[in-house]
Amino acid sequence: MATQYRYLLADVLTNQIIAELSLTNVNFTQQLNAAGTFTGDLLLSGVNSAGLNVLNSTIPGRCAVYVDRSGVLVWGGIIWQREYDSASQDLKITAREFESYFERRRITSTLSYTSQDQLTIAESLIQTAQAVPYGNIGVIIPSTISGVTVSQVYYSYEFKTYFNALSDLAKNNNGFDFNIKVAYDGDGNPTKTLQLGYPRLGNTYSSISASVPTFILPAGNVVQYNYKEDGTKAVNTVYATGAGSNEAKLIATGTDATKTASGWPLLEDSTNYSNITDSTLLTGLANGQVLAASYPPQTLQIVAPPYADPVFGTYNLGDQARVVITDPFYPSEFDGNYRIIGLNVSPGEKGPERVTLTLTTTSN
Repeated sequence: MATQYRYLLADVLTNQIIAELSLTNVNFTQQLNAAGTFTGDLLLSGVNSAGLNVLNSTIPGRCAVYVDRSGVLVWGGIIWQREYDSASQDLKITAREFESYFERRRITSTLSYTSQDQLTIAESLIQTAQAVPYGNIGVIIPSTISGVTVSQVYYSYEFKTYFNALSDLAKNNNGFDFNIKVAYDGDGNPTKTLQLGYPRLGNTYSSISASVPTFILPAGNVVQYNYKEDGTKAVNTVYATGAGSNEAKLIATGTDATKTASGWPLLEDSTNYSNITDSTLLTGLANGQVLAASYPPQTLQIVAPPYADPVFGTYNLGDQARVVITDPFYPSEFDGNYRIIGLNVSPGEKGPERVTLTLTTTSN
């Protein structure tokens, strides 16, 4: 049976489906710990736009779009832009995953947490954001713990976004992954649920195994790949500054002494977390940044047919994957352990469906 895509438009606050549109040139991405994007076009020439409720269902900031792939919701987010060209009669909409809503929300009342589990704080941030009038977009919030406690104050006068507060918390050396996942409930209604994973989301295999998603080139399921290393982002010493001013400013240093001991030059960077008052959390943030980038960050993008094993939908963001490559760049065969951190999907209404996975190295 051929894969079928449907595009459902909904009101952000009520989550009521208000239209279904036949979009073309669709492309959508999913990102771990960030908001993925969606773009799609609607040709209005010869279309009963009033009958389809086009104008009212694509209002930026007020409407959302869900992507249904053969009966399974695979993407959801808020429309932030639409653009109409009268010459081509083409309407283009641009959306971002529901995480993007919390980029538009500010902490306006001081929030203080003392020795509380980091996941409890994360849940509280989203609960607080949704507790004010007109601020509840219906994200379901779980109750989970990590065993890692931190102390943190978010001052009202800083007007920090809820997303930045959540993201900073997650970047700690003992931090976590987060994602808002969409799915149908038992009655066929779209839902969105906050997912928190400590120490990470996705499968937790500790070694390369045949049971993890495996991608093989040339005699396998990989059409092409792109490999990139970026030395401009490598750092082996990070100076993290926290709350306070001048000599009283909280400072933590994270280092990877193994790199300089093995011949690497000193590579420094600094980062500012002005609302961090907990020295342990600040040190964890500094160490986390060093661990993530002490070697030039490696990014691998592979194009894999969605119908080939492992088929699209059987792997998720955060999952560990095995990549086996033999070609001129890896003549002796590369057999590596990577982690899926992004997905880029083109439904392919004018050609084959195309899935591009973004992976990074992992030691887990």
